Amino acid sequence: MSKGKSITLLSILFVLIAAVAVLCFVPFNIPGTFGGQPYTWKGIANTIEQGIDLKGGYYVVLEAKTTDADAANVNDAVTVLRDRLDKKGYTEATITTQDTATANPKIRIEIPEVDNANEILQVIGSTGELRFTNEGGAKTYLTGDDVVSAKVGMNNDGKYIVALNFTPEGGKKFANATSELTGQTMYIYLGDEIISQPTVNQQITGTSASIESFETFDQADAIASVIDSGKLPLQFEVSEAQLISASLGQNALKNSLIAGAIGLALIFVIMVVFYGGFGLIASIALVIYTLVLILLLAFIPGIQLTLPGIAGILLSIGMAIDANVVIFERVREEYASGKTLAASVKAGFSRAVITVIDANVTTLIAAVVLWIISPGSVKGFAITLFIGVLLSMVTAIFVTRWLIRLFRPLVSKEREAKFFGVKRGADVQ
Repeated sequence: MSKGKSITLLSILFVLIAAVAVLCFVPFNIPGTFGGQPYTWKGIANTIEQGIDLKGGYYVVLEAKTTDADAANVNDAVTVLRDRLDKKGYTEATITTQDTATANPKIRIEIPEVDNANEILQVIGSTGELRFTNEGGAKTYLTGDDVVSAKVGMNNDGKYIVALNFTPEGGKKFANATSELTGQTMYIYLGDEIISQPTVNQQITGTSASIESFETFDQADAIASVIDSGKLPLQFEVSEAQLISASLGQNALKNSLIAGAIGLALIFVIMVVFYGGFGLIASIALVIYTLVLILLLAFIPGIQLTLPGIAGILLSIGMAIDANVVIFERVREEYASGKTLAASVKAGFSRAVITVIDANVTTLIAAVVLWIISPGSVKGFAITLFIGVLLSMVTAIFVTRWLIRLFRPLVSKEREAKFFGVKRGADVQ
């Protein structure tokens, strides 16, 4: 490759790196008519979806009480919970299953930007089994299976109510219940909790009724959502729950990014000091790797960046540096044996590529296993580790070698050994 072509290609490369870096990290206003206002570009990095440990929110783990749960029941429970959360407006919530092969499977629910944990527990923590009973619950007159719909409304006193519509058969059951309990108290259970205990004054016919006297709309709406979505097919109990503030998550993200930037800067310095021109090339390849990784995290759907995920990224950066070190050491050995730099690079890459692939494939397999068997928080680590290691392997084997080809014509034959930090065998101390 000629010197002029190398300069041209490197110039184009540096311009592209600078442009992508600006698009990833620098916010700016774009003039024009976007609804009468200039459009604000926030940076591609800011579009990466964040988990609740960074964004703030609430997570809860529900563990099945019964020992006869199966995959079908767990999946049905996930569907019911998804319906409840969607009706409450928590469309960004993520629901995953854990330990499905055990006797007590779990369901993990993560909801970003939530301040009221009690409201969430009211929506997802109840089995949703609606029952109309007499005192003590000795006799059940009708259940949630007899209810067609449940909506929030208001009575004449300005109190929030939950309006119920029964099936025709449910209407008959309700009429029989109110006839039998005239002058007595009817107890309305949702799961194990009594949500209302009205006194029946007379028989009520028809296919509608109401549960009254809720203090707030959110209380009534939570009850309506649970009733309307139907009962869970399994009994669950809360085994783990935590509310994470947004400020705590943002501080964690900020500190992680600062630590990562300092680490990268130190790596660049160490690589240049120990490997000269090869270290400079590795640093450029690492910048390309980082920018491409950000683009992948931003544009691949379903990926959430979490604190364990950041740890996975940092580990994959270490793998990328390790791959370059292995390659450069092989090149040094070949050059020390008396080969030209071009022959040393070719032989060094040929010898090192098997080692690099072997080490990275082992890590990739481990990441896949972690993703399959681990709970939600560790999945973020497994996903970013898999993507990062795969990308680092490609970068080390192909991008680094291409950059060496671009830099070699820029250095004279007399200075190439010093620039690339290689020595003949007799010169090695």
